[in-house]
Amino acid sequence: MPGDEVRASDLLGCRVYDGRGRPLGKVTDLITRPDELGRERTVAVLVTPRRRGRLLGYERTSQRGPMLLAWLAKVLHRGMREVPWAEVRWER
Repeated sequence: MPGDEVRASDLLGCRVYDGRGRPLGKVTDLITRPDELGRERTVAVLVTPRRRGRLLGYERTSQRGPMLLAWLAKVLHRGMREVPWAEVRWER
């Protein structure tokens, strides 16, 4: 539908809140899945309480890689969590 489209660049770095209005942090990445027509739809966001550099991919538990990089990503992005799209309340 027209009006439902938003650029990722408009969302990355935005401050987000939970349903009670408590701050969760800033959006660092978007998680998408294809819909029934094969179009990518955002289903969740990765949120971190502090923004430090770019994500390397190693901060996700499903990714394996060089131990030192994985450890560094974990330290720099501790507190990061995946929040379902429907539960995100955007910056006011």
